[in-house]
Amino acid sequence: MLRNYLKLRIKLLLKAASQSMDIGALVTGIFLLLVFIKSDNSYWYGFISCAILFMVQFLRKDADFLKNILGKQFYISLVTEYLLIWAMTNLFFIFKTNDFLYLGSVALCFVLPFIKFRQHFNNAGFIYNIPVILLEWRSFIRKNTFALAGFFGVSFFLGYHPFTLVLLLAIWIYLLLIVYSYQESKELLILQFSKTGLEKKIMYSSVFCVIFSLPAVIGFVIMNPAEKMYPVFFILFIIVINHVIIIHKYMNFNEKVKENKANDMEFFKFLLMTASVVPALVFIFINKRTVAKKIAQYV
Repeated sequence: MLRNYLKLRIKLLLKAASQSMDIGALVTGIFLLLVFIKSDNSYWYGFISCAILFMVQFLRKDADFLKNILGKQFYISLVTEYLLIWAMTNLFFIFKTNDFLYLGSVALCFVLPFIKFRQHFNNAGFIYNIPVILLEWRSFIRKNTFALAGFFGVSFFLGYHPFTLVLLLAIWIYLLLIVYSYQESKELLILQFSKTGLEKKIMYSSVFCVIFSLPAVIGFVIMNPAEKMYPVFFILFIIVINHVIIIHKYMNFNEKVKENKANDMEFFKFLLMTASVVPALVFIFINKRTVAKKIAQYV
């Protein structure tokens, strides 16, 4: 039964990675991180290995279901699954260092199945301190509190190199497309924009992204003190990305549609647009005033 379970998990992962932008982007991001990261301090490898295991454990939503299906084999199944993930992760690291002390992280594979931490992050009170103008962020964080907390912590490792900082910008495009796929009702639109305008919403959202990127920015400054301009460019790109995605949302706003999910093509379109800068600035200049007028019709 255990063998069939592992076969099924691998098939599901491969299928999900090919069909879902969520899983595909996550797997691709982790793979690129493992390939390109290189450090003289082997403890970095241990931290990254542990972070991936923690992410898998605390983002999974199938624990109760698997417990009912697998019964007494539940624990050994999860341990085996985590051992496989740990082995694949450290395969990339084992050729980059002669110090194998970090391999002690294997102990987590046997401990994590016993840890239940997700429930402490449900309905966190700080959500209600987020301004009303960021209604989409409120909704997203309420459903993904622990995932965002994990992202905040793990993002420190994305400050390792200019390439990983660029990877973080791609992750923000992906996240913002999910966050702003939510289409509010006419009443909620009026509630949001009755006291504030579109520009303020964009700037609030940009500041929110920068705050959650602080571990990566601080990590980059510590590890790359000579590259002082990268954090500045990073923050400017965050502002441009928020402008493009929020303007795009309200260009296609329809109060009768609850959700307007982005597909892979839209993700790559926004990625190329912001990477080349000029098309993004042209898009903002042409459409910003039109979107502001459209919102004003409701308010």
